[in-house]
Amino acid sequence: MIPFPIIIAAAAENSTVSDALPHVMGFAVVVVTLAVLWALCVITGAVIKKLMPATPEASPVVASRKTVADDAVAPETLVVIAAAVTAVTGTHRRIVSVQPHNPVWSQAGRQQIQSSHNIR
Repeated sequence: MIPFPIIIAAAAENSTVSDALPHVMGFAVVVVTLAVLWALCVITGAVIKKLMPATPEASPVVASRKTVADDAVAPETLVVIAAAVTAVTGTHRRIVSVQPHNPVWSQAGRQQIQSSHNIR
C-alpha cells in the first residue's frame, strides 16, 4: 500500500510555475488587502488624535500611608514574607507594604454556593 498516493501522483506529473500562479496571486491579494487595512487603521488613529483635544495630565495623588496601628501585620509574618522573597529571588528586597487579606470574594463565593442549594 502506498502511504501517500496523492504525493506520488503529483510527483509523476510535469508541473510548472504556471500551476502555482493562482495560489501566488491569491496570497498577494491577501497580503495587499491586509496592508491596506493596516494603513487605514494608522490613518484613522492619526486623524482621531488630531481631532481630539489633548487632555491635561492629572497630577498623581499620593495616598496617605496607614499608621502601624491600623490593620497591622504581625512582625513574624513580615519576617516570613521577607525570608520567602529572599529564598525565591536570591537577593534581599525591601518590603514596601503588606495588607491583610480581604475576604469579600470568598464570602461572595460562599453566598453563591449556598444560594444554589435547593432547600426542601
